Amino acid sequence: MKKLLIALVAFTTLILSGCATVMSGTNQTLTFNSDVEGVNVYVDGALIGQTPVSASFKKNKAQTVMFTKEGYLTVTREITKSFDPVGVLNIFWDLSTTDFITGAVYEYAPNAIYVEMPPKQ
Repeated sequence: MKKLLIALVAFTTLILSGCATVMSGTNQTLTFNSDVEGVNVYVDGALIGQTPVSASFKKNKAQTVMFTKEGYLTVTREITKSFDPVGVLNIFWDLSTTDFITGAVYEYAPNAIYVEMPPKQ
């Protein structure tokens, strides 16, 4: 009975842990910079700091980044995601459902965003 319980726990652990979740993680660090220092950087409406700044984000959360500074026009960019090929390996375990739920099947690309701030006229 004890061996059956250990085997069941091991099997469940394998099923619930996706390949991309384990190998690539569910978070990714993004870096934001601009041609002007001290630009406020907002990701999905939340201030994360001033350029240059790096922060870690859940792979299935961040959508937009906004750069603002007095005397300059606001610049908004979509944060793009691409498919992480490691997620394909998980098809053999649980049809990649774990990686899709956690967002690990995606990766932010590019992981560095640079903008030029146009001055207000």
